[in-house]
Amino acid sequence: MNTVKKGNQFEEKSLEIIENLKENGLFGVKEFLNIIPKAKCYSELRKGEIEFDLVIEFKPPNADRPMMTYFIECKNYGKRVPVEQVQKFHSDITQVSGVNAKGIIISNGPFQKSAYNFAESTGMMVIEGESVENFKIIHYKRSSENESSIPFIKELINHNLLDDGLRSMEKLIDGELLNLLTKANSNITYGIDRLSRDDIDEISKEELDKINQDLLIQAYGLSVKELSEFIENEYGIEIQHFAPKENKYLGTCDIDNKIIGISKKIVDTPRELFVLGHEFGHYILHQRLAINQELMNSFSDSKYDFSIGKNRLENPRHWVEWQANYFSASLILPRTSIVAKTWQYSNSKSNLVFDDNYSNQKKFRRIIERLANHFNVSKTSVIYRLKELNMITDNTNMKSIGELISQWKSEYFA
Repeated sequence: MNTVKKGNQFEEKSLEIIENLKENGLFGVKEFLNIIPKAKCYSELRKGEIEFDLVIEFKPPNADRPMMTYFIECKNYGKRVPVEQVQKFHSDITQVSGVNAKGIIISNGPFQKSAYNFAESTGMMVIEGESVENFKIIHYKRSSENESSIPFIKELINHNLLDDGLRSMEKLIDGELLNLLTKANSNITYGIDRLSRDDIDEISKEELDKINQDLLIQAYGLSVKELSEFIENEYGIEIQHFAPKENKYLGTCDIDNKIIGISKKIVDTPRELFVLGHEFGHYILHQRLAINQELMNSFSDSKYDFSIGKNRLENPRHWVEWQANYFSASLILPRTSIVAKTWQYSNSKSNLVFDDNYSNQKKFRRIIERLANHFNVSKTSVIYRLKELNMITDNTNMKSIGELISQWKSEYFA
């Protein structure tokens, strides 16, 4: 489906459910509402008309003009909504509206931080919605702190006209609109693409080929320097290092401003490369992520379950972090490369065996250490990757690999 068609579908779906409010009488004041799709409003400044996706006018009996007007813009932008788009919508409203106007801009993707801030400063509401394929307009974040009302655009509010009667109508209409536009949906994707392991392997392979094709052909290990230079030169991303006390995370990714942050705590340690690859994974995979940081933080972290050999993915944070982790593993420990080096170091084309025999454990630890040194990562990262690829046979009756990894500071996995 082409972008224009998808965009039109999103707009049509958005407007259709709002227009149905009047027909179904959900507002309770339908005789006082004028719902105008594709409304053309005259601008004195332009000496011409400006078209809006939808205008809802509230005009009480005997009034010669609307006492309250809602301007609604519904767009499928296909990318993060820039501040210029929100500024234009605001300017269009102020050119044509009288007083007590409200602006709502709905997008099927996330807003840039500057766009969100502009909306908050001017009194407009932003609503981030789903894609048209599984359509619902979902309330992820908006510029109003009040959960039950839509703000007036600040320069267009006339407090003298806002008597108790109008405030009562405002509360009713706002409530119905918000119930509609923020209705919960158990099938929310939050803009997270459902990528399989094979999908992510292919994406990471494309990036590795851009860096240096010999990385895969010769099974070379990628270095922090190589990856950093590639990220900066190919994508214009700035890599910054922050003090641990400034952020509780080891890494951060600011997609809008093209900044990846790495904690100084892990610089020049085996963890640095994996964390850098993880944050780069967010940049590559999550351009359309439609969930704000506060909501993301409210979800629990995913835990690796050694009984099933994979992470349990039960909420959006699990999926997002798993994808970034798997991208980093695929980039730094490519399937073909780690298989080749494991076979080389073990002198065998079979799985590594972990059992209770001391000499076998010693051999196992030695191979893990060589792989970690070759690929510039921690021993823990190597074991996770080998388990993910089903390349470890765990025959121990004493301590499982999962238990040993939890003691990564021990002699085994320091």
